[in-house]
Amino acid sequence: MSGKFPVQKSTKEWKEALSSEEYKVLRNAGTEPAGCGEYNRVYPKSGYFGCRGCAHPIYSVTAKFPDSGWVAFDQCYYSKEGKCHVGVQSDLGGIEIICNNCGGHLGHVFYGEKHTAKNERH
Repeated sequence: MSGKFPVQKSTKEWKEALSSEEYKVLRNAGTEPAGCGEYNRVYPKSGYFGCRGCAHPIYSVTAKFPDSGWVAFDQCYYSKEGKCHVGVQSDLGGIEIICNNCGGHLGHVFYGEKHTAKNERH
């Protein structure tokens, strides 16, 4: 995950900046247990959700929707300057999503579940 992102930190710096659980998820592509996320039941009226590793805007609050277990969004941020704020890469047959600013693991994207009109879940 290093070398191609604007935010670069050593392993030591990431471990100092993140909790052990955050490090496991963001830097080692771990998965937090379903239902334990602090934002599961949070629905702000404005703003965005940022990457925990670098605070880069990832999802607008309007892209969030209720799901069973994990926080779910149906569209990532896109800006003229930063282009798409979320990148994708192959992950053992799935599609992993990463922060395009620091390379942090954000989860996976799923298509065809019909949760929203956009028909995708991040």
